[in-house]
This record gives sequence, C-alpha cells and structure tokens, in this order.
Amino acid sequence: MKAKIERDLDRIMWEEPLEVKMSRLGVFPSGSGTHEGNLSNLLYQVADTQAMSWWTVEPAMLQALDDPDLDVEACKKFWAYTTVHMAHLMGDVDPPRCPAPWMNLPTLSELCDDIVDSFPSIKTKEELASLLWSWFAYMNRWNRWFFLVFPWELGDNLKRKTKEEVAALVESGELPAEVLSGIWAQTGK
Repeated sequence: MKAKIERDLDRIMWEEPLEVKMSRLGVFPSGSGTHEGNLSNLLYQVADTQAMSWWTVEPAMLQALDDPDLDVEACKKFWAYTTVHMAHLMGDVDPPRCPAPWMNLPTLSELCDDIVDSFPSIKTKEELASLLWSWFAYMNRWNRWFFLVFPWELGDNLKRKTKEEVAALVESGELPAEVLSGIWAQTGK
C-alpha cells in the first residue's frame, strides 16, 4: 500500500498532473461548481487537501500516534473518521448525477479505500505511522499544486478596510459602533 501511494506521489511530484491542469483550466467533467463557475472548486481543492494534510489531519494523527492511551485500532479509526469522507467527496463518481470524479481526484477515493482495506494487516502504531507518512506526503503535494494554481490575484479587489472606511460603515449603519473600540478597534494602518 505504501509503495502504491509513493508511485502516485512520484507521478505528481514535479510536473503538473492532469487533474491539476484540468482544474486550473476550469475542466470539471463532473459538473461541479457554483453557478457553473470553478472558483469554488479551486477553493475546495486548496482547503480540503490542506485539511487532509499538514493543517488538520496530519498533526492530529501524529499526536494520536504518540498518545499512549490510544492503541493502533483507535488510531486507524481516527484517521478514517477525519479523512475518508473528504477523499470520497473529492474523488467519487455517482452516475448519472456525477458522471466523473467530483473534484477531479479519483485517486484519492481509490487510495483512501485501499488504506482502509489494508488496516487488518497493520498491527502496530509504527506500521501505521509509516503508511500515513506516505499518505501525508502525497496529500501535501496535492495541496501544494492546488495552492500554486489558485487565482490569488482575485484578492487584489478585496482590500481590507481602512479606519476611515470602517467609520463610514458605522456612520451608514452597516456596522455597529462597537467595532470602533475594544477588541474590534483597528490598530493597523
């Protein structure tokens, strides 16, 4: 199982994978996307691969694996509870409603299911940690690809409000006066 994950990691390591290229170009054969757009898809690809890797699941699993009160079976369940649903959301096909992988990532569903299927052969936390090291390296790579192709330049039009603009929003009734003092008071420029 570890070798299978690492083979696909090799495939996606240096050259933009087809799944990323399709997403970057707005090609989602599943039909996913809010109002026929693909920005929401790209956002979910960044956020969910981040959650399944370095931001949420990986640090939680490292703590669980290091916790003497949790045995290997509990750690297996914990990983499945935090990962399987997201991997399936990103990679499942459900014809006729969803004729292709929802977020262009069919290998996530496949590898995730294969990991769960391999659990009976994993007897120690060390074996599980070794397998999940490969999984997290794989997920971290997907996250880096989607982070790279996300259209961050769209944020150029979403500027933080100045103190003067906030005061004008209070004056117009858009915001309550309490945002001008206490914990809400702006201290930046």
